[in-house]
Amino acid sequence: MSEDNVKKPKLEGDLVRMRLLETGDIPALQRLAAAEEIAKNTFVPHPYPPDAARDFVQKAREQWRNEEAFVFAILEKTSEHFVGCMGIHLTPAHNRAEVGYWIGLPYWGRGLATAALRLIIQFGFEELKLNRIAAGHFPHNPASGRVMQKANMRYEGLLRRSILHHGKYKDEARYAILRDDYEAEYT
Repeated sequence: MSEDNVKKPKLEGDLVRMRLLETGDIPALQRLAAAEEIAKNTFVPHPYPPDAARDFVQKAREQWRNEEAFVFAILEKTSEHFVGCMGIHLTPAHNRAEVGYWIGLPYWGRGLATAALRLIIQFGFEELKLNRIAAGHFPHNPASGRVMQKANMRYEGLLRRSILHHGKYKDEARYAILRDDYEAEYT
């Protein structure tokens, strides 16, 4: 996999730095994504296949090149450790995007997901010129909902059994932030 001419915006806040996934992230990604707790709350498979991290990085870089999605490595700013991923997946026809993320278990409870989500929201509205950014979580994972609330996303409702997750239909709590909300709350 080549480190090619993909445009490489970097996002930086007080707690995290975010950048394009790199091949050097593969060992940490493989190790952190393999935790069963990650699979319970995301679409990451469990057990995590041996080449899954390499394939994920390759796909993320291809999506970035095609401007379909921007999947960032999240680095804890103080240690520079890879702690997880956050992606913003575009629907250009409607000027909106969906955010998905996970943080490795050893880094839970440090505010890193909230810090990263705030940076993604800023990137989405200021760089990508979006009108709407949405995200969802399973009700059994209320911590993810708190991340969205702390990033000023608004609860929009519960979609009953709308997600097929590891072979079972599950409810999804939905949140979103509009450009108007962002301008009123962030600027």
